[in-house]
Amino acid sequence: MIALFKGLGLLLQDNELYRAPFEKQLAHWKAKSEAQLHEEVELLARAKCQWLIASIVLWQASALLILGLITNYLWRDDFHITFTRVVIVFGSWVSILFVIWFMANMFDHTAGFERWMKAFNSRARVSRDADSVEEVAQALEMARQYPEVMDYKQEVMSKRELRHEDIRIMRELGRIRQHSALVVQLNQMGDRNLRLQPAF
Repeated sequence: MIALFKGLGLLLQDNELYRAPFEKQLAHWKAKSEAQLHEEVELLARAKCQWLIASIVLWQASALLILGLITNYLWRDDFHITFTRVVIVFGSWVSILFVIWFMANMFDHTAGFERWMKAFNSRARVSRDADSVEEVAQALEMARQYPEVMDYKQEVMSKRELRHEDIRIMRELGRIRQHSALVVQLNQMGDRNLRLQPAF
């Protein structure tokens, strides 16, 4: 269970990092070493298995406990099995499972199955399973155009292999630089148009 709590702690750190400014994300992933990432992937693998078992047990235990309370209330005075009572019990069972599933689905984005997969994918080596051809091509094009993106790539590759999150950061860094360059061009175009306007 220690691995589960450590894994959940790592997910919460990731959640906080994704809400942080982009510069902090860039510095965080740039500082990661191959050994750190390997250790984190192993921890996430162990923690995910424990989380899956614990969540199924808790889900079923909660549903059965609530169902037991409903059944006890219905059969408190007499033990006759009627169609109405069977329908109520079955309907309650389905409703309980749906409510728990709905709550788990809302929780999924923070520390559920979807979040575990995102944590794995972000640390996965660049591959066709984790990265599309378009994403890799865009990151490559950004590295060719902007020195900052190339510097990030070279600094990371001097310590470890590129990961899926590195591709995302390279693309985002390139988009930021591209946006800045376009804003400068737009401002220059506006100044030039003002200078060309005839004075009355």
